[in-house]
Amino acid sequence: MNSSFTISLSLSLSLSLSLSFSFFFFVQNFSTTAALTYLNHFCPHTSLFTPNSTYESNLNTLLFSLSSAATNSTNGFANATTGQNPPDRAYGLFLCRGDVSTSACSDCVANGKRVILRRCQNQRAAVIWYDECMLRYDNRSFFSAMDLKPTLSMQNIANITDPTQFAQVLAKTVDKIATRASNGRSGKKVAVEEVNFTSLQKLYTLAQCTPDLTVLDCNSCLRAMISNLPKGRQGGRSFTLSCSVRFEVYPFYNASGVAAPAPSPSPLSPAPAPAPTPAPETRPK
Repeated sequence: MNSSFTISLSLSLSLSLSLSFSFFFFVQNFSTTAALTYLNHFCPHTSLFTPNSTYESNLNTLLFSLSSAATNSTNGFANATTGQNPPDRAYGLFLCRGDVSTSACSDCVANGKRVILRRCQNQRAAVIWYDECMLRYDNRSFFSAMDLKPTLSMQNIANITDPTQFAQVLAKTVDKIATRASNGRSGKKVAVEEVNFTSLQKLYTLAQCTPDLTVLDCNSCLRAMISNLPKGRQGGRSFTLSCSVRFEVYPFYNASGVAAPAPSPSPLSPAPAPAPTPAPETRPK
């Protein structure tokens, strides 16, 4: 499926890039029961390790540990450290989308472990994003720290018919889920909500942080991502190393997999909305 894709990155070396591409929808097959949706990856290229070095050994042990932890993770998150002395100590974590099953989370982390080593060969720091999970490692500690760089944005190619009214409903809804996700006490910092935008259309939203963030940092991260959401589109997302926000006019998460309040009444009409045909979302090639 062809689509138009816009991605913005803000890099840690005070370098801002804005890239626009045309991409195909890319699906990474992992098994006969799961199809993973690759989004992007990032390799800072600031530090390399030598093949067969101590760091490579520590990194392989770290990724094996994270992949094993994902097989029985109840909250879709784990972090780990291997090695004794910097700069050869390896730090890593994974975060699965709050609604995915344990098996889907495990599949995503296992697949990401293989792909990131190939895409960011010999890199001491790297991150890979799928729709279902994020996997990250570094040779410096980043646990419980809010990281906003790089920041990436994606948008649905379809325009919304009433952008002014939609923007008001969207702003109110993502504000609510940002607050709820930040205060999450169930082992996850995630929140979803759906509202009736019109009698024929619903709005679906999701916000999530890594659970190791404080309430304040999670809220700050989500507010920053909300400010980067596309305007006038039927859907979009903004994500970084510590959090993500997404909205669509079709269901993109499993409501039974994450606690969600009852749908709010429509600002324009109280009538319930039938499920619309999913509109295409932009993807990397």
